[in-house]
Amino acid sequence: MLAAIIPADNSQPIRFDDIEPGESLNELVDGYFQVVGLRTYSMNMYVNETGKLDGLPTNLRATVLCCWAEAIRADDYINGEAVIFGPADDDEGEDTGLTDTQKSWLERFDADLSALNHIED
Repeated sequence: MLAAIIPADNSQPIRFDDIEPGESLNELVDGYFQVVGLRTYSMNMYVNETGKLDGLPTNLRATVLCCWAEAIRADDYINGEAVIFGPADDDEGEDTGLTDTQKSWLERFDADLSALNHIED
């Protein structure tokens, strides 16, 4: 299923990969994961649950998305890589892949944020 992987390094673009259901989210986020529901956007984000304690770099893009979705407090932030799937299936409770619309929206978000970063440089 289609997922977005948001690197903590802002110089790396958001990438989209087909993630197999059995693939370990622990490997993708480099540790045990926690889910952050981005209900406003019908998406679920998986992040490293001890990213702050482990000193992983702050992930600006993941933090902005979580703040916009009111999924974290305004003074909180996300550390490390983040993986985004579509919403959980109502029948099975399993994640679904991103839709084409969600993918396009994330691509625009990444391009817009990247353009802002270049203005600040």
